[in-house]
Amino acid sequence: MKKIILSLFLVASLFGQDELLFYCGITMVKPMHKIAKIIEKKYNVKIKIIQGGSGDLYDSLKASQKGDLYLPGSDSYIKKHLKEGLLGYRKYVGYNQIALFAAPNNPKNVKSLKDLLREDLNIALGNPDTCSMGRASIKVLKRYGGEEFLENVEDNIIVYAADSRDFNEMLKAKKIDTGLNWKATAFFPENRGKMSIIEIDEKYAPKKKLVLTMLTFSKHKNIAKAFIDFASSKEGKRIMRNYGFLDE
Repeated sequence: MKKIILSLFLVASLFGQDELLFYCGITMVKPMHKIAKIIEKKYNVKIKIIQGGSGDLYDSLKASQKGDLYLPGSDSYIKKHLKEGLLGYRKYVGYNQIALFAAPNNPKNVKSLKDLLREDLNIALGNPDTCSMGRASIKVLKRYGGEEFLENVEDNIIVYAADSRDFNEMLKAKKIDTGLNWKATAFFPENRGKMSIIEIDEKYAPKKKLVLTMLTFSKHKNIAKAFIDFASSKEGKRIMRNYGFLDE
């Protein structure tokens, strides 16, 4: 038995662990990291998480044709690129929603989307070309007041955030007063108590499904599928809820 164990150790040392590559929207990194640790331990693999804006991540995986998993901040990215044939087995793992953010205790008295037209506020949105929250925010503003309202808000913006984390760092540093971001990020440990949330009617800010997808060129399909199945299970969704990503 000792010889068998030693032989297995030598084989593992010689060839190393399998490594999965996971393209993950920056907002979902924390719960996905927790789930990755569980899968790594169970299957004796290494999972490397590349984080960033959902659009940039898709461009990267498409160009490299390398990797195993993709989780954008909205299923709109899945729908947009599905016909390209790179996105395979997938499951719903939770949802996120756009909300108005303000400083703790809302000192500037931000109440609704109309306040994004106020000239006394420093306002930020996410970059719609690179991140899911920027793209979703534009759609929320259009639903609320049409193209004219969107254009008026855009005239009032002082900066575009690179992603949800960048937005929250600017808010905590008091560089901005308000703007739109993914609601779940306010519940992250580093953000709790450091920002206020103003809910937006769901007819303007619908829940956005989070769909975890296996890449069709994955070289580790069995483990990638196991990751997806666990993330969509009761235990996986419990982890998601701990970070503000609720289940319908």
